[in-house]
Amino acid sequence: MKKIIYLTTAMDNDDYAEYIKHWSIKPNPSNQNFHNKMIRSLALTYHVDVISVRPYSRKLCDLKKLPKQEKITNNITWHYLAINKNPFIKLVSTKNKAINIINKLINKSNNDEYYLFTDTINLGIVHILKHIIKTFKNIIYIGVVSDSPSNISNTSRSYTKYILNNTSSLDGYIALTRELNDLYNQNKKPYLINEGVVEINENIKKDYLPIKYFFFAGALLPRYGIYELIEAFKKILKKYPNYYLLICGHHGDENYLNEQIKDFDNIRYLKTIPYLDVLYYENGAIANINPRPFSEDLDRFSIPSKTLEYACSDALTISVKNSKLIKYFPQEILWTKSAKVDDLYEAIEKVITNEESLNKELAKKAKQIALDNFSKESVNKKISNFLEILTNEHKDKCHN
Repeated sequence: MKKIIYLTTAMDNDDYAEYIKHWSIKPNPSNQNFHNKMIRSLALTYHVDVISVRPYSRKLCDLKKLPKQEKITNNITWHYLAINKNPFIKLVSTKNKAINIINKLINKSNNDEYYLFTDTINLGIVHILKHIIKTFKNIIYIGVVSDSPSNISNTSRSYTKYILNNTSSLDGYIALTRELNDLYNQNKKPYLINEGVVEINENIKKDYLPIKYFFFAGALLPRYGIYELIEAFKKILKKYPNYYLLICGHHGDENYLNEQIKDFDNIRYLKTIPYLDVLYYENGAIANINPRPFSEDLDRFSIPSKTLEYACSDALTISVKNSKLIKYFPQEILWTKSAKVDDLYEAIEKVITNEESLNKELAKKAKQIALDNFSKESVNKKISNFLEILTNEHKDKCHN
């Protein structure tokens, strides 16, 4: 029987929602959202043991310690490792605790085949992975590649080198783009390209706000286009004063953001809000907007996950072009020429002046395309087929 181990910083969604209440500045939720959906996709047909190294900051988190915890939900066993506040002790102890968990799983198994899926961008996770690989030779290791290390903010060349050196010899890779696979998969091992995972959440409220609004959720750093979007909407309000722009997100300068919108009641900052609330606002919007500027590096090595998430909502999506996603949604997403103010203004105005029925029809088609290609069920089938390829290659290697 195939058994899955998943090495990650991700948590159960309910646990994560409670945990981030203890942070003065909320961590970027993108890894949490992506790996959590991957885990739940796998759990549709496999039991998944998640070894979770929860993110922790002595300065930003008010919890004095993170004790060991374990819980089982829907075919997933979450093993939360105890986290020590001392960085050195944390590094050593988490490695040993992860190895102990895997030992126990293997010792009680009955000739099960173990596959270890791993995050490939987090330094602490990759350090633990290095020692797990040295300890367990019969596990099939699969790198889940979601970004290039050079795209991560405030990191050094030595970080990039360490990440790639310790993730380049795995047995297989699941990557968001072909270029990411080429970067990590230096030994030409089997790989699967899968651009993301989407889902419909049945717990979202349906009593939407009684205002006509556009919605943005994501990183509030200037390089991701939020301030061009704000300036474009200020222009919109001069001509269309009854519309609103609602903004939520993380990693921004709140004082600067509030200064930019203080004279515009129709532009509202919601701060960082729970994931279910984000989905609620997405579904009730006229359109959801991703103004992330186009760059060759971002286009090669990352997928705008918010664009994909928006596409699975009930609202139209406006996004700066992406060469990978435009192949799936050539007409169903409203692609802007660039992230410049005038181009964003033009796209927003087009949505306002379109017939409402056209916007709804485009949103409906985009949602169906997203579900057909990236639903948890669809991704599970792709990965199941990929595991068969890895299993056969592993058996051939063992026989030689």
